[in-house]
Amino acid sequence: MISVDLRAPRMLAAANEHYYKQPTEAHYLDRVLEYHDLIYIEEGTWTMTEGEEEYPLEKGDVLFLAAGRHHYNRLPCLPETRTFCLHVTTAPGDREDNPAASALPTHLHVRHSEQIRLYFSELVTAWWSDDAFREERIRALLTLLLLEIRTEYEKQQAGTGDLADRAIALLNLSPHRRFETSEMAELLFVSTRTLNNAMHKKTGTSFYAYEKDLKLERIALQLRMEPEIKISEIAASYGFHDEFHLSKAFKQKFGMPPGEYRERETNR
Repeated sequence: MISVDLRAPRMLAAANEHYYKQPTEAHYLDRVLEYHDLIYIEEGTWTMTEGEEEYPLEKGDVLFLAAGRHHYNRLPCLPETRTFCLHVTTAPGDREDNPAASALPTHLHVRHSEQIRLYFSELVTAWWSDDAFREERIRALLTLLLLEIRTEYEKQQAGTGDLADRAIALLNLSPHRRFETSEMAELLFVSTRTLNNAMHKKTGTSFYAYEKDLKLERIALQLRMEPEIKISEIAASYGFHDEFHLSKAFKQKFGMPPGEYRERETNR
């Protein structure tokens, strides 16, 4: 764990996206930094050691290495590993005896959080930009990143009570993507049974049924707002096999095929 004052303004000392086509050597990293070192694994796996604690990292993991502590890699990463790496300035309030400081984990699984990945990516982009408001943008993004990590950590500490909310949030972030139940469960680090139990408790239906219903609601809205779009294009966009399968599912929910629904709504 690391104590971090989330109210303190921060800046980047460095930010990069790394691609390791070949495995690194052991002890490729072996250092003590004056900055906090935040690493996000985009692809591949790697194992980092801080002090005597070893952290096996996989895709979608965040590693928060505290300033002033020795860290290194005892083992090489896998080929084709990609990472974001941020060196973040410290603040006087980053200490355990500060009641305003927040305890953040050294290692956190966040594969399901597209927002955290985006903040890492945007910070690297902002670091290398010549934007007139570059520093202001970086400070704002760093605050948002740390707050999002804290929120995600608290959710995971609370157990699976908010599991359905997290699954629904992912569906809303990627409305045109079709998730298999097993895929969503893997992203959330639970079994398919646990995911479906959580969805039934919150929505009264399975993950699969909820996802289908959500897509059909969005399609109905698109038919009303964009009457000129082809139904075959909508079917492909929302992951239906073809127009026939979309029409069948749409009729089951709304009592009429999408073409008839669109005509009725247009003529109102």
